[in-house]
Amino acid sequence: MTDVILEKIGKTYPNGYHAIPSVDLSIEEGEFIVLVGPSGCGKSTLLRMVAGLESISDGELRIRGERMNEKEPAERDIAMVFQNYALYPHMTVYNNMAYGLKNRGVPKEQIEEKVSGVAEMLGLTELLQRKPGQLSGGQRQRVAMGRAMVRDPKVFLFDEPLSNLDAKLRVQMRVEIRQLQRKLGTTTLYVTHDQVEAMTLADRLVVLNKGRAEQIGTPMDIYNKPATPFVAAFIGSPSMNLMDANVTEQGIKITETFTLPLSHEHRGAIVWGIRPEHLEVSDEQNADFALRIQAVESLGAETLIHGVLEAESGKGEPMVVRLAGPHLPDINSLMWLTAPVQHWHLFDAKTQQRL
Repeated sequence: MTDVILEKIGKTYPNGYHAIPSVDLSIEEGEFIVLVGPSGCGKSTLLRMVAGLESISDGELRIRGERMNEKEPAERDIAMVFQNYALYPHMTVYNNMAYGLKNRGVPKEQIEEKVSGVAEMLGLTELLQRKPGQLSGGQRQRVAMGRAMVRDPKVFLFDEPLSNLDAKLRVQMRVEIRQLQRKLGTTTLYVTHDQVEAMTLADRLVVLNKGRAEQIGTPMDIYNKPATPFVAAFIGSPSMNLMDANVTEQGIKITETFTLPLSHEHRGAIVWGIRPEHLEVSDEQNADFALRIQAVESLGAETLIHGVLEAESGKGEPMVVRLAGPHLPDINSLMWLTAPVQHWHLFDAKTQQRL
């Protein structure tokens, strides 16, 4: 069953700025959808339109078949978890979680039952009489989630909820959010600029670029078959190596120095790409590229090697290689590489669409 439908949703501000030109998205019941993109791409604006905190200029929003465009936030039966938690500092954890239920006139016994049940699920039982100022960042985040969960809403909305936490806690909370969402089965719309967070949480990703949905799909579909160079560069860490190239009768001319053999019906300017982990170390005789090493990042389980392609003009294209395990090549030395054809990504330079 389709739970939330965004049909040609658009947002135009009074000064004429089109923050969201038009977005179409259907979210199934219980699905975890992540809106991802760089700062200023419109993901938080889109989320706030679903929440009712921003007006909808064009299109229609439906939740469980009911039009929501003109309804107040309180009438939409959604619960939102904000980046800054938005907890009442003078209230205990219990009262923060119970506040929305009290406002709706829920009986006291029912409130106690709901709050204690959710607190136990989130490991907050021992903290119910503390105030937010006495809690760690992770604990405050759990309280914000608990406040949303006790309402048993139709839809959860998360606006960059983990951005204020340190790296280790972010990973832990990411796992907890996904486990909770699966357990509750609540339809979820989640905003982040962190593509690792997006990849690990989402059933489906919506990659936004300048207010448009550049690609919608499962994390691995988008990772393996990005629709445009923008998506290719944004999804994956480190980013895909992307280079301007030309398709000629001889093959794909990457630079004046390197031509990769490939027969392709397309002719002319393209963007050629390959992910860092798909480049392979070779010998000089069989290599596609010669990489002049500029920096080495040793990460233990893997090594990232940054360099530029050797070029006759001296202006080499930058390239990153990801190798499993530890490697310590000399800075400024040459590394010979092959780029297996099955891992190439080709995009039309004019339309930016995948070939």
